[in-house]
Amino acid sequence: MDHKTFLPQITLFILLLLYAGLLKAQENRIPWIPLMENAPDTIAGRNGAAPTYGEIGIPIYPGSFLTSVYIEVFENDTDGDSPLPGIYLVTSDDKEKVIQFYKDTLNKSNGWIYNDEYFIFTLGTTDNPFSRTIPGIAIREESGESFDLIGAEEDIKKSLKTRVKIIYIPVK
Repeated sequence: MDHKTFLPQITLFILLLLYAGLLKAQENRIPWIPLMENAPDTIAGRNGAAPTYGEIGIPIYPGSFLTSVYIEVFENDTDGDSPLPGIYLVTSDDKEKVIQFYKDTLNKSNGWIYNDEYFIFTLGTTDNPFSRTIPGIAIREESGESFDLIGAEEDIKKSLKTRVKIIYIPVK
């Protein structure tokens, strides 16, 4: 095989492998925060399987843990104005680092707008930054005392610094 045909073939092969890996990563479920052995059986917001990265369609902060999921209202929506589904994540990284990640990751040309007064990113509008009817990301400090952290491993709870709420339109 000569150089002119080998190089394009190997390049195509590498691109296909990378694409397959990306698709597989999108199928992975977002990890729940680890629980203690004596954690309660029922914890608010933990009903059902964790969504996949691909279903959210918005970047998930690297290394964060899922603490709760809210999708019931959206699934039963008949008129199109019910709240969108949401997930809550926590991380031991500082709020400023999380905000910077989303500033670097979300593309303003795709309609993402940052409200620095409330630490909220919204898609398309800032008219009502607290609306659950438009996709958005809210970032705040985390004390480790939130209701959806009941039963979480104590060492992890003590290390938490930031909470991320993502409101999203499910990707099918």
